[in-house]
Amino acid sequence: MSGIYIPNMEMPTSCGYCPFKYRTMEGDECMFNARSTEYQKRPDDCSLVPVPPHGRLIDADALMAKYGQRKPFMVFGEQIESAPTIIPAEEE
Repeated sequence: MSGIYIPNMEMPTSCGYCPFKYRTMEGDECMFNARSTEYQKRPDDCSLVPVPPHGRLIDADALMAKYGQRKPFMVFGEQIESAPTIIPAEEE
C-alpha cells in the first residue's frame, strides 16, 4: 500500500469538510474512490489515515538494506541519525 503524506493537514471530521471531495452532477464524490460521500460523517473505510503524534520516522527497510540483517540490534547512533527522514518529527 502506498499513499501520500500532507504535512499540517488536519483530519476532516466529515466528507463535507474534506478537501478531497469534488462535485458531480449526482452530488459530491470522493477523489480517492469515486463514490458518493456523506456530508455529515466520515465513512469507516475512508482512504485518509491519521498519523499519530510521533518523532522522526525513518525507512527501517532502507537502513537494514544498507547495514544488513545479520545484526540489526547493533545499528546504533550514527547510522540511525544518518537514516533518511520519511516524515519529520512533529513540533510539540
